[in-house]
Amino acid sequence: MSDMPRSRQTISKLQIIAVFALALGGAVALACLVATGTFPLLAGIPARSVVVAVAATAFLVALPIVFVLTFLIARFAGRQRNLAAREELFVTAQQIGKFGYWHYDVKNSKFTLSDNVHDLLGDPNCTLQMDLPRLLEMTDPDDRDMLSQALHRIVVEGSREEIEYRLTGLDGVQKTFWVDGKRMLDRAGNPLRAYGACRDITDQKKIEAALRESEAHYRSAVELNAQIPWTADAEGNVEELGPRWFRYTGMKREDALGTGWASALHPEDLELNLPLWSEALRSGEPIDVEYRLRQTGGSWRWFRARAAPRLNDRGSIVRWYGTLEDIHDRKMANVALRESEAFARSILESTPDCVRVVNLDGHVQFMNGPGMREMEIDDFESRLKGQVWASLWPADARETIECAVDAARQGRTAHFSHFCPTAKGTAKWWNVSVSPIFGPNGEPDKLLVISRDMTTAKRTQDALERAKRAAEQSAQRLENVLSSTTDGVITFDRQLRVVYLNRSALEVVPGARGLIGKLYHEAVPELVSPPFEEYFHRAFSQGVPEHFEGYFAAYDRWLKVHVYPSPDGISLFFKDVSERQRAQEQLLYLAHHDTLTGLANRAILYDVLEKSLVTARPEKPTVLLFLDLDEFKAVNDTLGHCAGDRLLVEVSERLKSCVRTSDVVARFGGDEFAVVADVDSPDEAARLAERIIEVLQEPYELDGRPGAVGVSIGIVSTSDPNVTAGEMLRDADIALYQAKASGRGTYRIFETAMGQSFREREALKQDLRGAVARGELHLVYQPLLDLATNRVNGFEALLRWHHPTRGLVPPVFFIPVAEEMGLIVEIGAWALDRACHDAATWPEGITVAVNLSSVQFRTGDVLQAVAHSLLQSGLSGKRLQLEITESVLLADSAANLELLHALRTLGITISMDDFGTGYSSLSYLRSYPFDKIKIDRSFVSDLSMNEASAGPKAIVRAIIGLAQSLGMTITAEGVETASQISVLRSMGCNEVQGFLISKPVGAEGVAETISRLNNASVL
Repeated sequence: MSDMPRSRQTISKLQIIAVFALALGGAVALACLVATGTFPLLAGIPARSVVVAVAATAFLVALPIVFVLTFLIARFAGRQRNLAAREELFVTAQQIGKFGYWHYDVKNSKFTLSDNVHDLLGDPNCTLQMDLPRLLEMTDPDDRDMLSQALHRIVVEGSREEIEYRLTGLDGVQKTFWVDGKRMLDRAGNPLRAYGACRDITDQKKIEAALRESEAHYRSAVELNAQIPWTADAEGNVEELGPRWFRYTGMKREDALGTGWASALHPEDLELNLPLWSEALRSGEPIDVEYRLRQTGGSWRWFRARAAPRLNDRGSIVRWYGTLEDIHDRKMANVALRESEAFARSILESTPDCVRVVNLDGHVQFMNGPGMREMEIDDFESRLKGQVWASLWPADARETIECAVDAARQGRTAHFSHFCPTAKGTAKWWNVSVSPIFGPNGEPDKLLVISRDMTTAKRTQDALERAKRAAEQSAQRLENVLSSTTDGVITFDRQLRVVYLNRSALEVVPGARGLIGKLYHEAVPELVSPPFEEYFHRAFSQGVPEHFEGYFAAYDRWLKVHVYPSPDGISLFFKDVSERQRAQEQLLYLAHHDTLTGLANRAILYDVLEKSLVTARPEKPTVLLFLDLDEFKAVNDTLGHCAGDRLLVEVSERLKSCVRTSDVVARFGGDEFAVVADVDSPDEAARLAERIIEVLQEPYELDGRPGAVGVSIGIVSTSDPNVTAGEMLRDADIALYQAKASGRGTYRIFETAMGQSFREREALKQDLRGAVARGELHLVYQPLLDLATNRVNGFEALLRWHHPTRGLVPPVFFIPVAEEMGLIVEIGAWALDRACHDAATWPEGITVAVNLSSVQFRTGDVLQAVAHSLLQSGLSGKRLQLEITESVLLADSAANLELLHALRTLGITISMDDFGTGYSSLSYLRSYPFDKIKIDRSFVSDLSMNEASAGPKAIVRAIIGLAQSLGMTITAEGVETASQISVLRSMGCNEVQGFLISKPVGAEGVAETISRLNNASVL
């Protein structure tokens, strides 16, 4: 029951009470008047005054009651109007949404339905009396048990249920309803009624069925489609892929979506096509590319990818739609076709025969290059193309030609020999074959004519026949003996004419079958020309055997030859030893040359130096340039070892272009090269070094990607015959080291004083190797003062080496040595571990800053080392700051960027140290996740309150402004005067560090330093 009937009943009751109260008050008042005689008709009744009072009181009591009841009636009338409006809206909503309500009386098993439900059941006049049997009768038989059980669970178990079932209304139309319900209990806790809402979802079910059918239709279309459909969002992240993709590649769906699909592309194709995809995403233009996909078995297959965007009303990309088409077979067929065409072309151009193609009417359509040369034709297009082939022959040959052409038209091959002059009149005999070229229908489509020049053979044919008959008997005898030998045999008669060649000789000597009867100098000129002529004539004239071995260019072979004279003539026995000779030459070459670059190797270098030192003199000294590539490892790390090898080959070629033919260029090993220069003085060697530096530092292109290296050179020159090659290389290496120490990309000429410096440095290296294990290294800490609070907020860890004999070795001396040796990885890990353990004992909030070397980023696992130190020490990552310089970012910047972001996830602060001293600091500030920059002491030292420091002030002010705009903290290093602090404070610098604040202290002095500085004033 709605609120409207209840409101009407309430108003009616209040109206009755009001009338009753008014009537009662009037009656009491009248009775009192009558009783007291006040009423004129009843005058004289006693107790008049008392009764009058009672009457007045009764009337006054009734009057407020009437007033209140009247007010309540008016209020309930207003509420009734509001409820009527709300009920009208509710009924409208029910009609639009096709829903209504119901309740079920447990006692009489009757259902009460809202009017809208009656309408949905085809009962607009609400004549339907609904009980449970009637409801089940109208319900689809398949849904009756479900409905009955759901009602049971609502009433008996008290659960709330939602079900969907089909029901046929009074109009005979079956509809699907969604119903939910729960129960209501009476005061005793017994089920009183069940009630809930219901909604007609017939249209929704039809839409869902249509959607399922559409999805099944689309899925079937996708499965049967030879192409693989895919979609991607506006940023290019793939959202859907056809199922054939996963069968092709074997990838899981979660691995392929987004950008994971790219891992299935061939690396070469990914590098080529990824920029095209990025450009398409930017421009919104369709894309059509080809690439190889890795199959499940690991093989590669060619696909064509096409995609176009769908745009919204504003022209922005909403989604990309694309397909993948398997074009592998077509691609391979095209490759095979091109290879076949190239193969056929190479055959046509390499054969000595004249090859023509004519149509069935006999018109020439094609002639190969050798054929044009044989026929002495200068221009095929103007002189021969389209000519009737038979017309090019003499008249007496045309009948023979027509017969051959007719045979070829019928599918047979015909042969004939005939005389025909060339275009320039040269008389030649030709051996000709005419063959059909079959078309797609299996019938002859064109004719192939092959002509071979047999003029020489024709002229000598008779003589050869005579010589052949004369030699047959002798050849047969020799053949029986020599046919099985692997040695070549050529026999000459007393007139030195060839009378016999065995099978092995036929395989070695070009045109050997035509040599019978020829004189020796015509038949085998290579065997009887210098330097072998002497052996041949001595054996022939003196009658003694001779043996020799050599290379015969005409045969392209190494032969071992035995010459045996006999009463009937002379015989040559020769064996092909080319493979043995090539193997020996290859071994000799490999023993003296670098396999990658082809340059002389270390052994040759030593040999050349030793020989040069023997002949060295003051006016012509022995000069050695020792080269080492700068930043070669960075190329290897960023572009890969294959690119590094190609770079070494290119460097070798450039080196050879810089030197003279009398100079010797060698690869010493790795990225080290050497040049033994044929120069007259160290000055000339210096000019050569400058030219080499200039040429080698030019950019390189490695597989389409740029690469750059520099070179440092050490030069040594000597005319002392007592100096050895090893000593020269040692001195050149010392000079090379000095060149690298001077900034690289330069050269240094060896001086005697360099040797002492080198020995000292080598001793320093030796001592440094065990410094950590011996406990000679320790850390000191220099405080960082917050200028806003004048309190210490952290310390920078500084490495110190106390050598047992040298004393305190400055870091500027041993840190570069440690980096060069690679020891900085071990030392850096120890320093990081020590600093974290010390800082863990400091007051909460005090940070520690640790410097990391670029070598640690290249060769050490920085992330693992940092995480290990934090874990072992218990120090929070928020209290650790890592300071790096630009050199960390110069090599493998993408990997280092990822590493810095990973460090940031540990809560660590990243600082750029020595800011302003590198050429690209600004670009790194934009690209890398720096939290702090440290202004180098070289800028801070020139700051003061006077005008002379205007330049340094401008630089520092610019750095601070830049950092502030990027939200970074600024620390100034090397503060030594109060005026420097004043200037830095006025510019907005956050922190200062330097001797003015405090010298570095040991770990045991940190607490005292914090207390002293926090209770003192710097200014």
